Amino acid sequence: MKVKSGFVLKHVASKHIVVPVGEEAVNFSGLITLNESGVLLFEAMKKHVDIEDLMIILVDKYDVDNKTARQDAEAFVNILKSKSILE
Repeated sequence: MKVKSGFVLKHVASKHIVVPVGEEAVNFSGLITLNESGVLLFEAMKKHVDIEDLMIILVDKYDVDNKTARQDAEAFVNILKSKSILE
């Protein structure tokens, strides 16, 4: 899975926000604000990755167990899927 090319991450007023650009700006309504772990995963998803990759990123960065990292990665991916942000 990978973030669609019509979405970029911006840092605005100490917040990390996913912003639709181009044609996606017309189709997307709403706003997504990310915390630090969300930013880490979003940045990784600029390339094609899978849940295992995202799990490893979280385990390495936050020293959490695999089960928790997988659940968090899956929850994040499900949010992005529900907003049609992933290819």
